Amino acid sequence: MAPLTRLTLPLLVLLACDRSEPQPAATSATPAATSAKAPSKPQIKDTMTAPWDAASVSKLIPQPGERVGKTPTPLKRDPAIDAAMTRLGEVVDRYAADPDNPWAIGHGLLARGEGFKLRDGRDAIDALFSDYAEPFSVGASSAGEGTLVRFPSKVGDVRVEPHSGQILKVLTEIGVSPDRVVTVAGNPHPVADLYRGTLVSSYLDPQRNHSSFSSTDDIAWSLQGLTAWSPPGLAWTATDGTSMKMRDLGTFGATVLIKESQFMFAAMQAGAEFDKRGQGIFKYTCGGAHLLQGTAFAMKRGFGTQLAQKGLLGQIPLMFYRLPIELKIYDAAMKQAPEHALLLLVQRLKFTGHFLESMHKMAAMGMYRPSQAQQATLNGAAQHVALVVRALDQQGAFDGAEEIRKTDEQLYLDIVGDSAHALRGLQLATGEGSVRY
Repeated sequence: MAPLTRLTLPLLVLLACDRSEPQPAATSATPAATSAKAPSKPQIKDTMTAPWDAASVSKLIPQPGERVGKTPTPLKRDPAIDAAMTRLGEVVDRYAADPDNPWAIGHGLLARGEGFKLRDGRDAIDALFSDYAEPFSVGASSAGEGTLVRFPSKVGDVRVEPHSGQILKVLTEIGVSPDRVVTVAGNPHPVADLYRGTLVSSYLDPQRNHSSFSSTDDIAWSLQGLTAWSPPGLAWTATDGTSMKMRDLGTFGATVLIKESQFMFAAMQAGAEFDKRGQGIFKYTCGGAHLLQGTAFAMKRGFGTQLAQKGLLGQIPLMFYRLPIELKIYDAAMKQAPEHALLLLVQRLKFTGHFLESMHKMAAMGMYRPSQAQQATLNGAAQHVALVVRALDQQGAFDGAEEIRKTDEQLYLDIVGDSAHALRGLQLATGEGSVRY
């Protein structure tokens, strides 16, 4: 084992940079509004041409992908995988059903899909919109036209959507229809109005360093959510006047991902290892897993240059190269600081769960077919998730999550969110989960 002084800094960075999810505070939710009749479906006029602007975007009809893919090499379930999926499901059902935690609700939907219920018995999607969404006007509005929907970053002290487009990303991923009607501020809206509102509110001009996104890390969720329902060749003018093309946004995501991974590409080509010091892709949420997933999805939907699509494929061998090295780093950290065992176990769940989720999504979309060696690594990662779930249970992390929350809100959120992603990863790995693109 390396000297203590050498491992101390990486350990501190490891515990800090990986724990990157938000910390919503608990508060009371507003009462749910009653259900309402669906508004008529908007139609595109023959004279309507791109780019879409704020005055016309309310007429843009979403076009969800019609392809549904599953991993070509599903993992055979065994008692260990069964036990892990059951336990993770119990964690999600218990904690992500909190009406006062919209961030957790989103993760519950990711793992459980449409129909997920909250503790108070309400439908999770209906509750999210009635309690936390808000209407806003764009362009000239008449008879409700031009009124779109968005989720704010906060409602009071509650963080609702800390990552731009996070809820849209979840809804599109689980297959919610854009025509589904929800209630926002007492009025009916199709979920499509969230897509339209997110679209017209999104802008990025790298040349001017001008963006609606808080950082390059913030792009991943909107990138997946928007490209999931965007028609080919989509262009729009954002509310601030920035001219946008969806292809450019996808290409930018790929460019950032490749650039931030260069230090690992260099190590892989040299047959060397690397440290985790908060550099490059390690500055990004969940080690860049969300940026990878969002960018890969956008590329598969056709929103990116051929060069960007080709460059993105390099992430596949890189991810398989990363897995054993990062697990080795966690092993060293665990030996150095056993008092942080719980934190490090949660980080292992985060890393391996997101790895399964990312790689099986890319396989399900036909971006690669796992080789025999890669499949062995995927199966090993699934078994690792099962072992970590059992270890966390022995540590009391799941049954004691509410007690943990009293002293460490972020650790509580990690337990809930990473359980949802790990369950989603196992669902994809076993072929029980699918990707609509």
